[in-house]
Amino acid sequence: MKKHQFILVLPALILLATWAHAQSDVLTLEQAVELAVERAPQMQARAAALESAQAEAVSAGRLPDPELVIGVDNLPISGADAWSLEQDFMTMRKTGVMQAFPNRAKRSSERERAAASIALAQSESQQTRLETARAAATAWIEVYAAELVLTKLQALKPEVILQAQSARAALSSGRGSTVDALAAQDAISELDDRLLDAQREARAARAELARWIGDTAGQVLATAPSLKELPAHREQLLASLHRHGALITFDAQRALAQSEIELARAQKRPDWSAELSYAKRGDAFSDMVSLQFRVGLPLFSRYRQDPMIRAKRAELTQLEAEREAELRLHAAEITRELAAWDAARQRIELYERERLPLARERSQAALAGFQSGSVEFLSVLESQVTEIELQRDYAELLKALGQAWAFLKYLEPGQERSHE
Repeated sequence: MKKHQFILVLPALILLATWAHAQSDVLTLEQAVELAVERAPQMQARAAALESAQAEAVSAGRLPDPELVIGVDNLPISGADAWSLEQDFMTMRKTGVMQAFPNRAKRSSERERAAASIALAQSESQQTRLETARAAATAWIEVYAAELVLTKLQALKPEVILQAQSARAALSSGRGSTVDALAAQDAISELDDRLLDAQREARAARAELARWIGDTAGQVLATAPSLKELPAHREQLLASLHRHGALITFDAQRALAQSEIELARAQKRPDWSAELSYAKRGDAFSDMVSLQFRVGLPLFSRYRQDPMIRAKRAELTQLEAEREAELRLHAAEITRELAAWDAARQRIELYERERLPLARERSQAALAGFQSGSVEFLSVLESQVTEIELQRDYAELLKALGQAWAFLKYLEPGQERSHE
């Protein structure tokens, strides 16, 4: 590239580099969700719980450790051979090994319970991911709404100052009153007070966002996603309840409870063990080898195993009832959030289409009328207060819309990764 061509291209390169740097410092809602899921200590706790369940599954259903048997049989304690290990032909120093063999149904149920525990840990991890994503998205939206109202109030301050200047000028020229001048100054103080409150809300929202993503919460926020569009069709949201994060743990809990019932039933089947031992006798006698078997006799299951089976069945019934209650509650929550989203969206559209533009026009017209002497200063103040209140109401509506949107967005596992 020739020198003069490079000089022509250099400004474009600088502009492109500046734009890329600015974009890298902007925090989107999706990035906030991704960082929250990555950094949240709740996710670390769930990962540890899953690792624990997987580690315990390695030993599930395996034979117990063998036992070493060491002892003395038939040791005399009286007579001429008392406490002698070699004089009596029946005395034996025994060394052996014993192995217990739980019944096959019990070992199989233990493996099923371990697998169900892993599935439960995985579903709880998915549920926590969704809860974390929803909380981070809500915090991001609250920052966005709080800083929006702060920006709007800051934009109004020059006009309020202009009003005060006009009121003082009118007082000096004899057209206005001292009351109007004082009222204008009070309007500046009132706006400053509202600005301080808006700054407080913005800082509080940033602090909540920092709870989920750390220091990255200090970055400038990108433009909000399209909150006026539902994340999915209404019918789909209500038809896929069983796949939602609020309910996915119940299936794993039910499988775990069923495995507990099968394990309790397996306790009614006998276990057995085998023992092989070598017996050393005195030098005058031959050594011996023994092999014996032991079989458990669950003869009193009415008082031992059966009550445990009934208890586990009752726990399963309780779990199914809780799932049904949660299903109804969750369906009601979705219906309520859809209604909240509809109401907030419709009101926001009304504010954007009519109320805010009209309030802006009224404030400008009132100020112009006061400057020309056709409108009283009280009308200027009233229009200004109305516009400020509408801006705050608009931010609250945006926050409500975002909260409902975030709830409906992060319902099913995988939604928190839909932007990847």
